[in-house]
Amino acid sequence: MYMWVIFLLRKWICTLLCAVLFCCFAAPQPAFSAELHDSAAACVVVDAADGEIVYGHDAYARRSMASTTKIMTCLLACESGRLGETVKITKAMLTSEGSSAGLKAGDTVTLHDLVVAMLLASGNDAADAAAIYLAGSIEAFAEQMNARAALIGMHATTFVTPSGLDADEHMTTAYDMALLTMEALKNPVFVSLCKLQRADITLGGEKVTLYNHNKLLSQIEGCSGVKTGYTKKSGRCLVTSVTRGHVTLICVTLNDPDDWQDHTGLYDFCFEQYKTVKVEESFSVNVVGGAVDSVLCVYSGEVCVRDPQQLEIRLYYYPFLYAPVKKGDAIGTVLCYDNGNQIMELKITAGESVNYVR
Repeated sequence: MYMWVIFLLRKWICTLLCAVLFCCFAAPQPAFSAELHDSAAACVVVDAADGEIVYGHDAYARRSMASTTKIMTCLLACESGRLGETVKITKAMLTSEGSSAGLKAGDTVTLHDLVVAMLLASGNDAADAAAIYLAGSIEAFAEQMNARAALIGMHATTFVTPSGLDADEHMTTAYDMALLTMEALKNPVFVSLCKLQRADITLGGEKVTLYNHNKLLSQIEGCSGVKTGYTKKSGRCLVTSVTRGHVTLICVTLNDPDDWQDHTGLYDFCFEQYKTVKVEESFSVNVVGGAVDSVLCVYSGEVCVRDPQQLEIRLYYYPFLYAPVKKGDAIGTVLCYDNGNQIMELKITAGESVNYVR
């Protein structure tokens, strides 16, 4: 009996020691795990410079995406070179249900204003009208959407409708939508329109004021779009973009009942993952024909990177200068790279003046 008690006591002590050691040496858990609010079925936050995931879960799960689909429809319209053309609305363009820009058969409207109607009012009628005008039919335009998606690398995406109304195979992933948004944000016209909180369009010769459904444009500093979406099947879908400093992040949530709060919290968390690094140096460059043989050159700036060890600095400047040199003269360029992607450009300037000597 005595030996059995000793055995149980030793076993209990061993178990306790193992638990203590596990708590001391186990890998630390993310500090945000119990605090970060994320109610999305699928979510991703990526760095727009390189597409690297800063945060996410189920980012590669295929789901329907509602009207965030219109990012692709608008991108194709912006890339068409036909934004100034006038579209005559026909009955065939007005068969979709759901959100509407108020188009009527016989109306005339520019393709540019159809893009505005898609991005701000999420008009399904505007999406169908643009698709039929550009490709001749919804089906033909869907083929263009899928071809463009393949070029972007959206390999898990299939587009069926230009509006985002549900269809059996109309599906994507959160990460694919982030890739699409990265591409769309390279288009200056798209960027200028998706960040508008309100805009006037001309519909049938009359001015109509549209308001953007994306309320984060006025709630998050640096928010520049991008697109809201909702259907009963897809739930609430939201794609946004926020810039702080020189860092732009894209957040995609699919089927998220609390998307406004989630995006706000996700941006706060993800931007905290970046570290500010001071980039500065002074060095001498030879001078020909000057009162002295060299001139002090300087550069200075700050960059934000996730991993300072991935920061690479490349200097480009002339091996020598001819006098005279004035303080502040630009004599070269500094390019800063994060993980191989250029993130900032700085000027190298003369830190002093050098007079010419005859």
